Amino acid sequence: MAKAEELRTYIIKGGEEGRSRLTLISRVLAPATRALLDRFEPLNGMLALDAGCGGGHVSFELAARIGSNGRVVGFDLDEEKLAAAREEAANRGLANVAFHQASVLDPWPVSGAALGYIRFVLTHLARPEDVLARARAALAPGGVLIVEDIDYAGQFCDPPCPAVDRYRELFVATLKARGGDPFIGRRLVRLLESAGFASVDSCLVQPFGRSRDVKQTTSLTMAAIAEAIATSGIASAEEVDHVTREIKAFADRPDTTISLPRIFQAWGRMSS
Repeated sequence: MAKAEELRTYIIKGGEEGRSRLTLISRVLAPATRALLDRFEPLNGMLALDAGCGGGHVSFELAARIGSNGRVVGFDLDEEKLAAAREEAANRGLANVAFHQASVLDPWPVSGAALGYIRFVLTHLARPEDVLARARAALAPGGVLIVEDIDYAGQFCDPPCPAVDRYRELFVATLKARGGDPFIGRRLVRLLESAGFASVDSCLVQPFGRSRDVKQTTSLTMAAIAEAIATSGIASAEEVDHVTREIKAFADRPDTTISLPRIFQAWGRMSS
């Protein structure tokens, strides 16, 4: 039941195409992700959980920090992404990271973790508090939960571009139609506090600019939600194709700037 619910609400295409998009986004976010994890060093020797790990990009960053005497467990529903993550772990010679197929809404694969990490998952769920309850059950006393998620109200471009504006409208409408919250980032602190976490804090990051990687995230995300838009009946396939092409043309111009949505990074600690 949990697996069906998670799949029903998720609007972004998965598989290898989805992993390629996540690889790009992870590359863009890498400096912010590393700065965030720096707050919780030393991580050496810890058991860490990466919930909704996708292609394992955060899992690999955690594995590098916890060392050979620690362990990272990543889990996700997308078996194609997980297979690619396992292959990459083998290619890197990482023996301290494992990937499992599991829903964030079910009991997590292991318990007693010192660190839990959830990125871009809660926004897709009608009841994000259910995931936070699962996280609490999987964390050890004193363990830390880190959550990153979006607030699409802050996504922008310059100069103005109607196609980028329409993309933002379509993303927001489609996610809401599936029961998600495209503005959940601003609520993360309250959600963590309501779930019983202590010492809750947060910060905000928002990559933007003229680089190809940053600008390409928008067109790739538009293509990745095309099926969900059509299924929801929010826009026609013709309009989606037109918007995708217009965004790509806009991004290909050297004089344009596009941002990712605002990304809130929040964290809280289990009582000891």
